[in-house]
Amino acid sequence: MYANEPLVLELTALLKAHGVKDIVISPGSRHYAFTRTLENDQDFRLHSVVDERSAAFFALGLIQATGEPAVTICTSGTAALNYGSALAEAAAQKLPLVAITTDRLPEFLGQSEDQMIDQPGLFDRFVRYAGNLRPISNERDRWYCNRVINEALVAAREGGGGPVHLNVPIASHSGVPFNKLHLPDVRVITRHRLDRGAPDWTALAERMSGRRVLLVWGQGPRPSERALAAGAAFTEVFDAAVMADHLANVHLPGGIDNPLAFLHLAAASNPDLAPEVVLTFGGNIVYKDELKAFVGRSRHEHWQVDPDGAVADPFRSLTDVIQCRPEQFLQSVVAAHAGAPAATGYADRMRSTADSIAATPTEHGELTAIGTLVRALPEASALHIANSAPIRMAQLYSIDPTVDVFCNRGVNGIDGCLSTAIGYAAVTAKPTFVVIGDLTFFYDMNSLWIRDTPANLRILLLNNGGGAVMHVPLPANYSPVAGRHVSAEHGLSARGWIESLGIEYSASSTADATADGVAWLTDMTAPGPRVLEVFSEKTADIAQLKAYYSLLGGGERALSLRQRIRRFGGNLLRRLGLR
Repeated sequence: MYANEPLVLELTALLKAHGVKDIVISPGSRHYAFTRTLENDQDFRLHSVVDERSAAFFALGLIQATGEPAVTICTSGTAALNYGSALAEAAAQKLPLVAITTDRLPEFLGQSEDQMIDQPGLFDRFVRYAGNLRPISNERDRWYCNRVINEALVAAREGGGGPVHLNVPIASHSGVPFNKLHLPDVRVITRHRLDRGAPDWTALAERMSGRRVLLVWGQGPRPSERALAAGAAFTEVFDAAVMADHLANVHLPGGIDNPLAFLHLAAASNPDLAPEVVLTFGGNIVYKDELKAFVGRSRHEHWQVDPDGAVADPFRSLTDVIQCRPEQFLQSVVAAHAGAPAATGYADRMRSTADSIAATPTEHGELTAIGTLVRALPEASALHIANSAPIRMAQLYSIDPTVDVFCNRGVNGIDGCLSTAIGYAAVTAKPTFVVIGDLTFFYDMNSLWIRDTPANLRILLLNNGGGAVMHVPLPANYSPVAGRHVSAEHGLSARGWIESLGIEYSASSTADATADGVAWLTDMTAPGPRVLEVFSEKTADIAQLKAYYSLLGGGERALSLRQRIRRFGGNLLRRLGLR
């Protein structure tokens, strides 16, 4: 029988799944549930060594003899400290020693409780991975512990091997029932590294063949022609659909070029489109919440392809990390594929859904202003989009494949968006356009004071009097007074500052005037930097965006988009006490 304790079962099942055999146990009660569970499983070889320092060195001998990882496990307190010497030696010899230290719950630290020291991070200078687990009381806890244990056991074998540390807080070491007949099915994450020998490309190709494959390409520099050619061949051979964030600067045949709109539409109307294999390349994905909801509607595997080999598990379904460049993976699995190209029809169904997306609104507002600029961008120009609402709204529009798109999306802060664009424009001859909201602009407005503002810089400043995105969704108890603190409402214009710097300025407050302003902004025959400030009202901007999402999602189809915007905006204004 196994302990009826979720964390004990998860850790034990993953040790077995990763092929760990040898467990060195030192006496104590904090880890009793682990000890008895391990005793009841014949797949483990258990070794009893009283002194923890000796136990850890004993484990080093096991590793030297078998070439495989070995585990030590001990009770809480100073017992854990005794592993330090052997972990330092394991680091020097690159031996995969897995040190498991049980612990008391963190809230008891410093509360005059028995047998408790600050155990997380004890060996950070020596181990290649340190994970602090938590008791499992819900599915998020289970996902977290599964991921951390997987990361530790993968890291122990990496780079020739090395020590890792797992600290395991236990609520109680008594009263645990031992009535589980079987270990749970657990997700195993596998890392494939080219420097340790080529992965089994044929096996990977077979796992994708005939399945619904979605390639998601996140933020990154424009890929090489070789990578794009490999991507095109991959989509044909595996009938894969492609969803590239605008920040990926990837344009493949048949790709979905308005991803955020597609996800809102597909989530409502096509439940059979959810993928079975999700491949992710590159960095951040702006619309990751919508993507999580979309892929989460089906059982699927997530494969991450990235040169750094880090474990990133946004969909909570990661099974494989392939540590290589995208073109290496794409070319290798295409070459390994046997037989005719797949014909699942998946890519066609995805594109057909994308082709049915309703047109974006034309009423005045920041959504329309962004679309007007995106459609007017000169070929081979650069587009810097500031964080917050602009970078999300831009995903609702197709962008010319020759335009390079950038955003400081790594940590999604508003600081420095304009400075980054100015630095880019300073060293390139490309027309460089910036889409930026009012708060983000005012936060970084001193950047326009940089000497010799680039002549190729053009700025679309969206001024709706505050941070509208802060009220999406709008809190039920929102009041006009709260706008002072939630969205920093204001009635300011950037005109005085811009003109004082000698930069050409124009403004608009209607759709027609914005169209004329964008034509002025994109006229690159005129010398010098320019700023177009588009004024709108944030509650109406929120209403416009939500109404468009509602249209995509199939709600209230009998109403026109214009009617929906007006009705939604009126309700908002009444709630705010402004009508």
